[in-house]
Amino acid sequence: MLKLAGAALVFAAAALYGRGLCEKIKRRLALLEAMEDLISYIGESIETLRQPLGRIFEDYQNTFLEKNGFTKILRREGLFAAVCSIQKDLPAEIFDCLSAFSRTIGGGYASEQTKLCILTGQRLQRVRDGMCAQLPGKLKVYRLMPLLAAASVLILIL
Repeated sequence: MLKLAGAALVFAAAALYGRGLCEKIKRRLALLEAMEDLISYIGESIETLRQPLGRIFEDYQNTFLEKNGFTKILRREGLFAAVCSIQKDLPAEIFDCLSAFSRTIGGGYASEQTKLCILTGQRLQRVRDGMCAQLPGKLKVYRLMPLLAAASVLILIL
């Protein structure tokens, strides 16, 4: 009886671990979408309204980024500091792209800044599309692998 209870606990822990991995991937995808939205907003505000970056950051609203504390840092310390605050949640190539974007935006003519926003947005979209294409397979693997590992450990122990 005690072995069955232990086995149930191991399976429950493995299932929760797999679920956590799935949620992490979904959060990463949502973060990419939010960053894509932010860059699009910056580009549109520069192109149509010719607003300075400080004003753009003050006016920007996104509930997902507000929950992460990103917008608070964005308004207080700027884009580069905000991007650095979410570095652990971003793929390395996207972090490099966003940090380069944050260091470059704000300098130059409005047309150059708008083109920079478009190019960065396209790059983020390509990565996001790739992640969306891989998402079903990854979710399946992340749900099943911990359970299979738990089953193999239990077979060895029992």
